[in-house]
Amino acid sequence: MKRFLIFSALAMPMLAAALPALAQAPAADMQSATTSRQGMAQLGDPYVPPRVKAAARAAALGPSTTTTGVSVQDRALKKLQTKFNEADTDGTGSVTKSQAQKAGFGFVANNFEQIDVGHAGRVTFENVKSFMRSNGAAF
Repeated sequence: MKRFLIFSALAMPMLAAALPALAQAPAADMQSATTSRQGMAQLGDPYVPPRVKAAARAAALGPSTTTTGVSVQDRALKKLQTKFNEADTDGTGSVTKSQAQKAGFGFVANNFEQIDVGHAGRVTFENVKSFMRSNGAAF
């Protein structure tokens, strides 16, 4: 009985010191598992859940690009404007269906009849933006 008490007295401080380390081990494993999943998400692994892929994208962009700078809508609008200007080969500020097709501007070519509400045979960039807004675009 005396040996048991001595053993217990010696074991208690060691056990008390080990418990916090054991409690932190799963968190560290969880962190490394999340990091490895994010790495797989960046490689395009189809079995990685979408929320993990989104977290990987957000981590890759960093806080400076997600909170400051040009918004995604502004960048998309600028790309759209550039493509529209490429399709406008005659510099009139409007594009015909054939110009859109030749320039590879499939969005306008495929939706030309819906965009050209005035049935003029040409669409302006404002017509394209109006069409996109009516279909849910936020710019």
